[in-house]
Amino acid sequence: MRRNATHKLLLPALLAVAIAPMSLAAVAAPGKSEGWHEQHQERFEERRQALFERAGLDDETRSALEEAHGEHMQALRELHEQHRERMDEILDDEQREALREAKREMRQEHHAERRGERRQGMQERLTTLVDSWELSDEERERLTELRESLYADMQELRGQEFDSREERREAWQALRDEHREALGEVLSEEQIAALEAFMQSRHHKGHSKHHGERQRG
Repeated sequence: MRRNATHKLLLPALLAVAIAPMSLAAVAAPGKSEGWHEQHQERFEERRQALFERAGLDDETRSALEEAHGEHMQALRELHEQHRERMDEILDDEQREALREAKREMRQEHHAERRGERRQGMQERLTTLVDSWELSDEERERLTELRESLYADMQELRGQEFDSREERREAWQALRDEHREALGEVLSEEQIAALEAFMQSRHHKGHSKHHGERQRG
């Protein structure tokens, strides 16, 4: 009996943690595709059932929670609809468009600020790495020239058209080999390896973030 009582006390908290955030996300994402909603619902259901299993809930309690969840979702949908209707009463078309544009601008500014912070952080780490090598002023200048030259060549290569993916891959490989050979005039093999590891780490972080954004989109 005490165990059942404890379960009943825990249920509201468990339900809030497991259901509320995902329920809100489902209601607040009307622009998502039908397939996305189906996948989201499947994952939600799997997590909910796993939660019920871990909590040791019986079938009767699960049925009651299913009913409560349905009521909760219906209330959220009605609240969302009421909010949208209220916004339509307050805003005219011009104000609504101005509000959407302001939101877009703020998102763009936020993303630009985050990119700037990441770029600055990357530059600071790169500077710390180069400082540890104790290069001469001439070597530092040459290193800067090589970096700027590489960026320019990369931009030019991106704009070129190739007959095949293999041809494009070979062109990028040739550029990397050429740049690595030029670095050998300034840096040791150990330093080049450290620089390549740094750049690969930066590339993987950027790729992972971009992939995560695409998954969320």
